[in-house]
Parts: sequence; structure tokens; C-alpha cells
Amino acid sequence: MLETKVRTLTETKFECLSCGTVSRLPEGVPTGTVFKLTCYRCGQKALVKYVSSPPETLEEKQTPKDDMPVPSVGAPTYQERERPIVRPIQKEVPQESPFLRIIEGLQSKWETWKKFWSKDPSEDRPWFQKVRTEAESPTPFHRPIKTLSERLLEKGRRFQFPKFRPNIWLILIPLPLALVFLIFFWMGVIQREAEVPGLLSIFYIHQPTIIYDRDGRKVSEIFGKKTSNLEWEAYPENLKKMVLLVEDRSFFSHGGIHYSSVLRAFFVNIISLRFKQGASTITQQLARILLNDREKSLGRKLKEAQLAYALESSLDKEKILLHYMNNVYLGHGAFGFASASEFYFGKKPKDLNVAEMIVLASLASAPNRFSPLKNPDLSSGRVEAILRSLENDGALKEDLRPTIQDIYQAFNTRSPGETVYGNRKDDSPYVTEHVRKFLQTMYPDTNIYESGGFSVYTTISQPVQAELQKVVKTHVENLLKSGQVRRNRLTENGKNADVNPFRNLVAELSPALELFIDTDRFVTGGDSGLQAAIVAVDPQSGDVLLLHGGTEFKSDNQFPRATGMYRQTGSTIKPILYSEAIDSGIANPATRILDAPLIYKNSVSNWMPENIGNQYDGDISLRVALAKSKNTAAVQIAEKLGLGEISNAFERFFFPEEKVLKNRFRRDLSLALGSLELSPLEMASAYSAFANDGNIVRPHLIEKVVDRAGNVVYQRKDQDEFNLKWPQTRKAISPPTAEIMVDLLHGSANHAGVRNTGYRGEVAGKTGTTNDHRDAWFVGVRPGISMAVWLGYDSPGFGMGSSALGGTIAAPLWGTIAKLFDSAESGDKEERKKYQYSQRAVNMEICPESGKLPGPECPKKTGELFHPSHLPAETCPLTHKSDAKQELLKNVF
Repeated sequence: MLETKVRTLTETKFECLSCGTVSRLPEGVPTGTVFKLTCYRCGQKALVKYVSSPPETLEEKQTPKDDMPVPSVGAPTYQERERPIVRPIQKEVPQESPFLRIIEGLQSKWETWKKFWSKDPSEDRPWFQKVRTEAESPTPFHRPIKTLSERLLEKGRRFQFPKFRPNIWLILIPLPLALVFLIFFWMGVIQREAEVPGLLSIFYIHQPTIIYDRDGRKVSEIFGKKTSNLEWEAYPENLKKMVLLVEDRSFFSHGGIHYSSVLRAFFVNIISLRFKQGASTITQQLARILLNDREKSLGRKLKEAQLAYALESSLDKEKILLHYMNNVYLGHGAFGFASASEFYFGKKPKDLNVAEMIVLASLASAPNRFSPLKNPDLSSGRVEAILRSLENDGALKEDLRPTIQDIYQAFNTRSPGETVYGNRKDDSPYVTEHVRKFLQTMYPDTNIYESGGFSVYTTISQPVQAELQKVVKTHVENLLKSGQVRRNRLTENGKNADVNPFRNLVAELSPALELFIDTDRFVTGGDSGLQAAIVAVDPQSGDVLLLHGGTEFKSDNQFPRATGMYRQTGSTIKPILYSEAIDSGIANPATRILDAPLIYKNSVSNWMPENIGNQYDGDISLRVALAKSKNTAAVQIAEKLGLGEISNAFERFFFPEEKVLKNRFRRDLSLALGSLELSPLEMASAYSAFANDGNIVRPHLIEKVVDRAGNVVYQRKDQDEFNLKWPQTRKAISPPTAEIMVDLLHGSANHAGVRNTGYRGEVAGKTGTTNDHRDAWFVGVRPGISMAVWLGYDSPGFGMGSSALGGTIAAPLWGTIAKLFDSAESGDKEERKKYQYSQRAVNMEICPESGKLPGPECPKKTGELFHPSHLPAETCPLTHKSDAKQELLKNVF
């Protein structure tokens, strides 16, 4: 029987008005909704409305059980309502297993999804709109009310496992895809194996080119990327262990990839929804370095994994670790532990202590983030974490924190922006630049800064070369401060050049000087443009011992003046003329010359060579004329020789190739005063003939070049390194003449300022000063060394002032450098003081006033050296009386 009046409930309990049975409403009943309830005991039905608060009192009328309301249209008949209710027999609900509950939950979800996708959209309305009264029910059948336990039991009986119909495509598709992936992956590994040698060669590209001196000492380096190139034994075992403990503890047990670390990193990255953690082994890190790809992507990881397997297959573990330690980036431009050790601590890896090793090992994972110079707090925190880990593992017994604290205090004094490039030490920049250009000629299509790894063995004397730049800079600064050099702007270049050949300083500028036509290009203010060039060669071997092409090597001051600059030589050319005169028998050291004003006339103009200071000494010997650098005597010697003989002399000393001689030789007497432009290297080589038995050996600086694979790619044989167009060796003068010239140049050197520096060793040389004091020279020899020193301005439009003479500014610098050689040389110094000559000059007594053999009337006698082929035969004709002056003038040169 249906109770037609709606009952309002304020509690979750329902009392049947027919039998008085109390039952609890189902949980989750919506408030304010009318729904039908059936008493589980008597089956009485009622319409109820549940509200959360008591509504207004409603008058309820209880319908007696036997009363029969008048049926409405469409309502079920009495017979239909009185059909017997069949209730299921209640049994004990069996305890469900956990597996059954899981299956039931899946089945429930499946039914929910199935209903959702199959329901009619028109039914998508609130459930309470679908509640029907008993009169609206399409069927009069009344199902009995079941308890919750009964419904659960019935559901459990009705449950069946879902029928699973296996789809063959779900099996066939993934397996081939996985197989294809594996095939392509391992094909990539095989391909990578073939690429490994080529990829490893990249490491050598970025290795520095190292320049060594004659004794195997490092002179300098050339590099664009500072990497390390140590061998396995050069790294200490403690450093290797520290790197493995910090970066890859299972390095020697895995095959390139550590799978448990990969899974751990995978889940961490999934949870954080970003690449938060990596799991790269040292092999994978080496692969990443080779690929040069820092992108965080699955594609890069796949390539990295392939190359890691290829590396493990191609190399042994030690080689992999060595390549890693030589090339891993450790911040501030340092690649590899050797480079980083030098940058951070100024040490080689073998000299590091354990604390320093830990600091270096902490940088590999994030070199910029953990830089002790940029981020000391983060760096020290990273080091502290490593210390705790090592202590927990028992790998570290002592407390290194005090030592590490001292290390970080030292880092605090350094600039965060410091790099290996700023700290690159190069005491020999002009040597380095010469080597770089030489290598560039060998490999014209290669950037030498990037394609490094060469070992260049040179003839340089590093102990002296290392000090040379500082010595030169100090000397130039002192000259400027003292006022010995004052920059003077001269008249226009070439003015009145045709009138006076002696003053024709730049009539024929060499190609090297065309660079400096702009007089203010390198001299922008003050005296900053004063330059100095030095080159020293070994006379016996031609080895270039020193090479310095300017006051200071800078971005705007890299011109190689020592080898590529051609300047007038002044009086330093006179020994070349005198040696030719002695060798040919035209003159000897005792020959008398009249030092007096000279005038040479021609149809155009007159030329009057002058001595410095316009001082003339009258009758003097050739020895005195050379020592006092008399211009009039040199012009007379040149006139006696003739331009043809002078040309022959210059051909032997400077221009062995006929084409070069024709282009550079000047056919006028101004040659005797140094109007011809020559380089410091040419002058040093020419003077080497005096110390080498009259022979000139073509100079060279590079002995051998070895590439990164150990192959000798250059070995000095007959190569003309400086493009001088010279043969390997040539005879310039005879041995006796060479000995005589050394003896003559002793006096010239002693008149110069070489001794003002405190140098007391052997020296035979000559000063030179060009007109208007544009150039100051000193070229001299001693056993084992022939050295040329030049000072001046790049532009010939500037002079250095009247105080700037070869003897006052160039000779002292020569003496200072010679003292460096004495300090650096080892061995028997007495042996080095001796010149070696295959044929000796003859020492004979002569009359010092006539230069001839002494006669019975000669009051004085002196010894003099003569060429054995040109011994004096005449006896002194002088009576040595009051009219001796007039007699003397009859015998002058």
C-alpha cells in the first residue's frame, strides 16, 4: 500500500506507520527531494521529503491499513497491489578477498564508463526529475525491499570476471616497434664506434702549441682554448680517486651507463616535471664533451648513450678517464685538470694536496655555479658536502676543513672575472708570433690558435729571452725620463734628397717601412712611440738566440722590427767596408788616412761628408779612424774600393741573390756612411762573419716541429726561414781578415757605452747613428754571440734629439743584455772567450807614425795585425825631425 501523502523528515531515521519499524535512511540522501521508501519488514511504501532543519508543522493523515482509496486513472488495481512479495532468503555474506574487491572496483568503474558513453543525451538531467510515484510506475509489480547486506551478497553472486578477448595487434605492434628501436639504436652505436677516432682528434685541436727553447725549456704557448694534454702517469692517483668518488663511483664496473642512477633520475624528473637531476657517468660526460651539445633533450640523451657505449667498446677505462680529466671544463676558460690546477693553484697536478684536489673535483658538475672565484659560498657548500660524503664512506681520515678555509681566503684576493687567457704567460711574445706565422705558412687553411697540439723546438735561449722584454722596457723608460731621447718632428721626408746623398734617408723606402709613412700612426703623444729591436745569433750555427721586435708587444705594436724592418745603419756599416779593404790589400790597420773636410762635386750639386761634431784629426791610422767613427776616412776607403768592389762585398755579406742585390743596392759613396737600409737580423748575421772564421751561416729559429700525433712535420735542413734569399753558408771574408776586424772593433767598442753598464766581458762592435738622429745602433760580437741593437721611431719623420747616439743609448742596452748571457751561461767560460780561426793574422812591428816597417830612425815601434797575403814591405821613410808633418802628408792614404 502506498502512502500518498508526502512525509517530511528532519532526521535520518524513518518510522513505518504501518508496522512501526524504524530504519535508517541511505547515506547521501539529497535534501529537499521527494523520494519513495519501502519498509523492509512490511513492505509499506511512503513518499518522503528529507530536510536538514524542521519545516513548518504539516498535518498528516494516517491512512488505515484496511482503507482502500479510490483508484485514480492509471493507478494499479487492488489485485495488483496485493500480489505476494517474494523475499530472498537471507544468508551470511561471505568475506570478500582483497583481490575480489579490486576486481569489483574495476568492474564498477567499467560499468560507470560504459553507461556514460552509451547514455542518451536527453537523459542528462538531475536524478530527482526522474522520480516517479507509484501511480506513475509503468508496471504494478512491487519488488521486495532488500537490505544492504542482501544487495551486496546478490551483487557478489552475480559478479563475473570480464571476458577478455585478446587482440592480436596489441601484441604484434609493440614488439616489432621495440625490436626496430633496438636495431636502430645499436646500429647507431656501431656507427659511433667508427667515429670515435675522429671525435677524439678534436681534443688535440684544442691543445696548446708549446714552444721550447734550445734546452727543452718552455718558452710560451699558443692556444685559443686552454686544454690539458697530460699522460696517465702525470696525474696523481689521489686525484684520480677523488674524481671517481665525486663523479662516478661505479666507473670501473658499469658499461657506460649506470641504470639504477638513470631510473632514479627519471622518477625525480617526472615528479618535479623538469630536468632536475642527471645520472651521467664519466663515459657519458666524455660523450657529451665530444658531441659538444648541452641541450637537455631526449634526442641528445640518446646520442650520448650511443656514443657512451661506443667509447666503452673502443677504449679501455683508463683511456676514457684520461680523456675526461684532460678535457672536462672546470671554469674560467680552463679545460682539464692540468689547466685548472695551474689556473687555480699555480701548480702542476702532481704537486696538489688532497684539499686542493677536492676543490678541483667539485667543479666538474657545474663549473660556473661552483666557481670559488665567482660564488665562494656555493663552492664551499659543495666542498663541504663532498667532505661529509667522503668521511661517511671512510675514504677520508683527516679533517681538511682548516686547509680548505685557507684556500678560500686566498681565492678572495682574486678577481671573479679572471681567466686562463688573462693569465697566459708569454715572456717571448715576438718569438711566439714568429712561430705562429711560420706554422701558418705550413698550414695556410688552418687557424693555428684552434688547431694546436704542436711542439715547436727553437734555438732561443730562454733564460735571457724571458728577461728581455722587461729589460728593454725599463731601458726605454729610463731614456725618456732622463731626457736623453726627445721626439723631434723632422722636415718632410725626402726633401733635398738629390742635393745630398748622405742625407737621403728615405729615398727608397723598403716595403717594410711603407707601413709607417703616416708619421703619427704609432706615435700618438709624448714619447710613447720609441721602439727597440734586438736580435742575437750564434755565429757558428746561425741559431737565433734572442728575438725582440719592439719595446712592448701589444695589440697595436706587433711589427717584427728585428727581422722585417729595414733602416739606415749609419756607421755600423763601416766594418764591412774596412774588412773588404783589408781582405783585398787596399788597406791595413796601420794605413794612414787624412781626416780632413772633403768636397765631392758633380754637375748637380756638391756633397760634403762631415764627421760628428765637425771634428777632424788630420793624419790618423785606419784603426783610429774606425774607433772614432770618422766619416771622411770611410768615404775615402769606399772611393779607393770603387762601387764595383763595394757591390761585391755587399753581395757576399747581404745580397747573395743577384735580383735582390739589384733591387736593394745603392750605387753612390753614401753607402760608406750607412745610407742603405738593412734589418737588425741582417746586421747581426753580417757581423757573425768576424767571429766565425769569415763565414756567415743563414740564421734560423725553428729547429723542429712535432704534431700532436708525435710525427715530425718540419725538420730544419735547407729551409730559408726568414726569407733572406741566402744559401746555408757562405764565405764573406778570409779568416785572417776576420781576426783583424775583431781586433779593430775592440777599440771601437771601448769608445762606446758598453762598459757603462758594468759589463766587463769580451766585445767587438761598432756604434751607428743616422742623420738627424733617426736611428741609433750598436752591433757587436763576442765568442758565441753576434747581436744587433736598434732604437728609434717607426716613422722616419721623427728624430730622437742630439743626445741620442748609438754609443749613448744603444751600446748600453747591448752591454746589459750581454750581462744576462754571462749569468745564464754555464760551462767553461774561458773556452767561450776564444775565437777560432783556421788561418791566423800575422803580428808585426811597425812605425806608428808611418804605418810601415820601422826604420833605424824610428823612435817608437808598435805591434799590428796584418793579413798574411798583404804584409807590409816598405820601411818607414820618415826622419822624425821637425819637418815630420810635411813628410807624413806625403804618405797618407
